[in-house]
Amino acid sequence: MSGKNVPPDAAPLLARLPADDLAGWLAAPVWPPPALAGVPPLPFRQAWLPSEQPELRPGRVWPATTPTALVVLAELEDHDLVTAARRHNDPLWDLGDVFEIFVRHTARPEYWEFHTAPNGVTLDLRYPRLYADRSGGVERYLLESPHFTAQVAAEPARNRWRIAARIPVAPLVPAAGAQAEAEWQLSFCRYDCGPGRAPVFSSTSAHRLLDFHAAHDWPRFRSRPFA
Repeated sequence: MSGKNVPPDAAPLLARLPADDLAGWLAAPVWPPPALAGVPPLPFRQAWLPSEQPELRPGRVWPATTPTALVVLAELEDHDLVTAARRHNDPLWDLGDVFEIFVRHTARPEYWEFHTAPNGVTLDLRYPRLYADRSGGVERYLLESPHFTAQVAAEPARNRWRIAARIPVAPLVPAAGAQAEAEWQLSFCRYDCGPGRAPVFSSTSAHRLLDFHAAHDWPRFRSRPFA
């Protein structure tokens, strides 16, 4: 779809990077890295509240693509970096700070949820459909093998942590779906924890209620065809 044929209300097109370089991005002296300098960041907010909590710390997310993957960079201000997570698929939301990624190809019924803690421990979930039952917990949706890669730079002296993540497209959609321009729903959420206080929740989505799985609030983005 060429730019001149895109309707004015179309989902924004994700930036295309030639390749992923998670470690290089994290080590870049300028943030975001130059490759994403022109990409507007997505800020965290608390749209379900009449006014945001004073405890809300700023955060920014830059989603993009490479020829084979979705990539995500995030920078989170945090004055209490904490996690007790130790191994893949630990319940990170019960153990401290968490950065969460929700991904859905809009032509597919399933969606994916990926978590990262400040020490680099991750969690992977796949739900067979929107609003899948979670009343008995989410253990049935856990994926034993990681479906994404995340690298973290935790910098407590600077009151922040940064995340660079790569999500290969091949496990998410059939080849035919990846080889055409596509539309995705992407949402990024956060648990900001600290000693002696309740977690502070925030999201890049304009959730009307505090429910990060409310897919009707997730914004849409377009991607160029993948290899």
